[in-house]
Amino acid sequence: MKTFRFLGLLFLPISLVILTSFSTWLSLPFAAQNPPTTDLPSRLLSVANNYQVLLPDWQRISFGTMPPIQKSGSINIDGFLKRWAAGDTPDKYLTLDDIEEALRPDLLSLNTIAKTVSNLELNTVALDAFPLVEKQTLQHLAEVVPNLGQTNTAQIPPIAALIQANTPKTDIYTPLSTLLAQNPALGKLKLNQIDLSSYTISDIPNIDAVQLSNFAGWQDTLISGVPGLNALPLTSFPIPLAELGNTVARIDFIWGKAEKRRQRTISGSDVAGFSVPCEGQDCPYIELDNLENLGRNVRGKFEGRSWISGKYQQVEGGWGCLKAMNGGKEPTGRLPYGSAFKVVVMEPNEKTDTVDTALFFRFKNACGATPYFIGPVPFLTYKVNAPIFIGTLDSPQTRSISTPTSAKDVALVIPGASNTPTVKNTAQFNCQSGQFSQGVYLDKLSKSIAGIESSGGNYSAVGSYVCAEGGSNCGVSLGKYQFMSYNKYTQEQIVQVSGGQEFLTKLSQGYQPSDPEVFQFFPPAAQEAAFQNSIADKINLTSKEIDPTTGQNFSGERLIERVAQKHFGGDRSQVDSKAKDIFGRLSLKNYSEDVLKSYKQNFQRC
Repeated sequence: MKTFRFLGLLFLPISLVILTSFSTWLSLPFAAQNPPTTDLPSRLLSVANNYQVLLPDWQRISFGTMPPIQKSGSINIDGFLKRWAAGDTPDKYLTLDDIEEALRPDLLSLNTIAKTVSNLELNTVALDAFPLVEKQTLQHLAEVVPNLGQTNTAQIPPIAALIQANTPKTDIYTPLSTLLAQNPALGKLKLNQIDLSSYTISDIPNIDAVQLSNFAGWQDTLISGVPGLNALPLTSFPIPLAELGNTVARIDFIWGKAEKRRQRTISGSDVAGFSVPCEGQDCPYIELDNLENLGRNVRGKFEGRSWISGKYQQVEGGWGCLKAMNGGKEPTGRLPYGSAFKVVVMEPNEKTDTVDTALFFRFKNACGATPYFIGPVPFLTYKVNAPIFIGTLDSPQTRSISTPTSAKDVALVIPGASNTPTVKNTAQFNCQSGQFSQGVYLDKLSKSIAGIESSGGNYSAVGSYVCAEGGSNCGVSLGKYQFMSYNKYTQEQIVQVSGGQEFLTKLSQGYQPSDPEVFQFFPPAAQEAAFQNSIADKINLTSKEIDPTTGQNFSGERLIERVAQKHFGGDRSQVDSKAKDIFGRLSLKNYSEDVLKSYKQNFQRC
């Protein structure tokens, strides 16, 4: 599967070398001879001027193998209850909802997980090891599990046992859908009403093919509650975890608590921006420089910039209904690997010229996200002169003075709603998450377009056969975003699948594929990749074009409208055209207006 990321996030080069022995370091530049230390599997990445930076090898790291959290805690507000204990790995306290935006685990199925996790044998995994299935009604299982309704109930042992336990006289040698139609009360039964420990996952045929998002309550399921998911490499999620950007700096100096004031920083949050000054009593930090290490006579963008310790400085974080958690504050830091977790500088030590870093996580639900304050999880330890990965250097969103704090207050936990301060004007923080470019939030735009194209998210949707460009491009529209099969973003995904080129040829001749074929050749993760790649290019190019209505570059709402028009009618479509589609339903202008309206509504709902 092609790795992809949102617009504005550049990829690092792929010249990776696995660290095999200490002798490897002898030929490296001076800065690389003070590498960070870590218990995580690592890899070397070549960057500018023959430098090599040590990075975690995310291909060999999973949530179940990450270091354990060092502090216990809990939060409980308005029924939102979370607990974590010192020694837990992230899979034991993070749910699928917490990582949904960053990694899209909801697009996975047990079958896709088993294909990557080599020692996962689903026919030996007890059914109670998949607690999500216990929450499903029989009616819902019959609807989402392929062919389950047509299966003889006796051939589904746990369901047969459940039905017989409730209605002993039921003839289980009958298709499940027939039984549910004859007795609707059976459809409301749930598998948690019987002991599932003696059954395996394979005892419910085809349940391993169900996308996790099709199970009711998937959002609240712990990562450890999905068989094999805690062992899945972080690069194997539908949105693979990867480095964002290509910026590497050198640690020039390490400064302790005696420092009181720093203005030129690269640390902060996705709410306050990543250049939040430190005005507190304690401002320990690492001072950065360019990799050239030629002294102050050669000044670059990193000369003297500071990454402040998040152990001593907190900044604004979180959004929506969960923003008030931890007082709305989180350790200052950066998001060089995306939104799954935050990287924080912890305790700079001037005596040893070393500094520890740690990861902090957040919790999410449908209406908001907490600040990143769930931690610390040990990460990398650096020495002076070591290269350090910074990620994408983004311009600051805002500049706000942070809240100084003592080290013991960083992981402050609010035990209940009574201690939660009232947050005024919460709406300004709603939806302020996710990747964005040129002021456009891509997750909100994707929901708006999908809502029109496939009623919100039908990955198996197939449209009519059409020809464009005078008949030179013919095909059918596919999936959640109704990409035409002749679209280059569609084709670059499909050709990666065995038989993909032949499939495209059939589509160009009018072939109407079945649902399984769409999922085989253009699965959900590939559709999301195609959309992100396509919309990224459209936003980038359109923002440089002149809007004939304003005489200025497309921006704001007009940028959203024009990007929507290009998705609907092609990059060369006329701006605000009133020409309608082949069905005579929507004009280009109407379509873009509908997308913009939905985009605004998406902000109001969250």
